[in-house]
Amino acid sequence: MFKIPDRVADLFGDDSVRVEFQQALLAAGQVQDYEMKYLEEGPFSEAARITHGRLHGVDLKAVPEGQRSLVAGVRALSRRLITSGYAIHEAANAGERAQSDWSDLLVFAREKCAGSAQNADNAGWKRCTTYILDRAEAALGSDRSDEDRNAGYAVLRHLASFYRVDVGFQPSWYIQVPEAS
Repeated sequence: MFKIPDRVADLFGDDSVRVEFQQALLAAGQVQDYEMKYLEEGPFSEAARITHGRLHGVDLKAVPEGQRSLVAGVRALSRRLITSGYAIHEAANAGERAQSDWSDLLVFAREKCAGSAQNADNAGWKRCTTYILDRAEAALGSDRSDEDRNAGYAVLRHLASFYRVDVGFQPSWYIQVPEAS
């Protein structure tokens, strides 16, 4: 089993997201008492893993209507936080670094993710990708460390790779990572 690198916590960890994880799990009736401590105080990557594991197979129709959007968004976000960690790890192991084309990559990823969010089958995708893309963009700021910039670039490549057959995708952006189980 893969572990989510700590870089995910550094770039994406946020108390408000932890609260969203908890709220979604409670709404779906999928939280165990012993897991609440991890969700509140444990490593962010473990909170994402627990959340994904519990929400992965939840039927949204069984969730109260007013909570479905929250559960769908958190389910998608926790899954992509895990795979973003894999992308960061993969790029770091290969010695890949942020490139000067990052703004083109960001525009491509934002455009494609926004289009996919309109698809009814992609419940939660907008919440997920907006959060991740915003954080990846911040990590690419000139005031950030090379490690942050490299990680942010890897995450952008990961999201863009879902659209690798679309016009505008550059082959150098492709990164292959395993799917969250």
